[in-house]
Amino acid sequence: MSRFERKILFAIGLSVFLALGGSVFLAQGALREVYSVGVNERFGAELVHGVEARRGQLMALRSSTEQAADAIQWAVEAELAKKRGPARLRRLSEELLERYPFVREIRVTDREGAVIASAKRPRDPREQPTRETTRERVATVGGASVAIAVLVTVPEVYFERLQEAGEVADVYSRLQRQSASVSDVYVWVFGSLVFLVILVAFLIGAIVSRRVTRRVAALAEASRRVGAGDLTVSLPTSATDEITELTQAFNDMVRDLRESRSRIEYLQRIGAWQDFARRLAHEIKNPLTPIQLAAQELDETYDGGDEAYRHKLENARAIIEEEVATLRRLVGEFSAFAKLPRADLSPSDLNEVAHAIEASVPAMLDDLGDDGPAPVEVRVSAATEPIRVRMDPMMLKRGVDNLVRNAIQSVHAANRAGGGRVYVRAYRSGDAGFIEVRDDGPGITEDNWERVFDPYYTTKSEGTGLGLAIVKKVVLEHGGEVRLDRAPEGGARFTLELPLLST
Repeated sequence: MSRFERKILFAIGLSVFLALGGSVFLAQGALREVYSVGVNERFGAELVHGVEARRGQLMALRSSTEQAADAIQWAVEAELAKKRGPARLRRLSEELLERYPFVREIRVTDREGAVIASAKRPRDPREQPTRETTRERVATVGGASVAIAVLVTVPEVYFERLQEAGEVADVYSRLQRQSASVSDVYVWVFGSLVFLVILVAFLIGAIVSRRVTRRVAALAEASRRVGAGDLTVSLPTSATDEITELTQAFNDMVRDLRESRSRIEYLQRIGAWQDFARRLAHEIKNPLTPIQLAAQELDETYDGGDEAYRHKLENARAIIEEEVATLRRLVGEFSAFAKLPRADLSPSDLNEVAHAIEASVPAMLDDLGDDGPAPVEVRVSAATEPIRVRMDPMMLKRGVDNLVRNAIQSVHAANRAGGGRVYVRAYRSGDAGFIEVRDDGPGITEDNWERVFDPYYTTKSEGTGLGLAIVKKVVLEHGGEVRLDRAPEGGARFTLELPLLST
């Protein structure tokens, strides 16, 4: 999976995760609320049933206390009917307390309120909280009546449970009545949250995609500019994804197009100059022989006795012949440049060119015309391993010859007493083979580096300015490049770069 695909998938996954996470969070809260409150029909029925059961329990306790009070009344009436005294009524009260555990006190009073008999259960400190209530009865026997007060206790827990059940039932009843509005609130909250999550996810996706589409748009705009002929376009490559690789490939393509166009334009310009040189050589060469013959004829046919005139005639003939020779040499250079053939490339070893140059160095030094030891030291080195390239050995040697001759002449002109050095080296680096020619002479000013390869441009007092143009034409026809910069020794350095043969 590519990095670009991983980015898109990450953006989509992040959006889905945010939407899903928000939905789960909200749904979880809603479910927890529902389960904690229990808003459903069955649960409501159970709550109502529980309240009724608690109420029925209390009603049963109340009925029991009423029955106990009635039973105590009947027992007291029976004792009074037997004409028993207060002592017997006290024992009866104590017996009734034992019989009814929820009765705390029994008190029997006459009409005046005087206590006839009473019994009271002592309070247990460990006893749970209770509620007390009095059940009053009146016993009448033989026209006499007594008041019976029965104090009964009911555990507080029964009332608490009834109250709790009633509160829960009341809460449920309110929730049930408000269920529609609560549901609407949840729906609106959920919808708002989902909308917010989607909006955030959209913004994140837009930001991520914008980074991609902006570079794609820049690439499309650059393509349109290249299509319009602008080969100076260059796009930044700061990221590390497929768009960056595409941008880098686009920059490489534009650079190759720019170099190819520059190469084609240069070769077309050289072709035009070759045609011009061919015509110029033809136009100059034709009248040279008649001029020289005419001068010779004037000198040889003069038979007068004027020695001064004869001397002038001889000087004129010598000057004409010298200039004709110079013109013939220029015509020869023009003709050689015009007749420069296209390179016939074949697999060869670049080291062979270095060895051929080394063999030609003595003849180049002899052309300087100085007697004695060589005025310039030329050091030639080649690689130990073959440097396989496609080349025309003769044409490439001719181009390197021009570089070496120029370097020798430049060093010699700056060091008439000798001592200058020229270095020629063949080597390989990466996917290319190189021939380097450098010297320790005065070099070439940087302002002229771009112009030195133009035809007929020269900084020397003599020369046609065709040597470096020939070098560049030869190298371009080999599919290579030639560069000029400053040598470590301070002079000029020319580097020829040729692509290696693929293995």
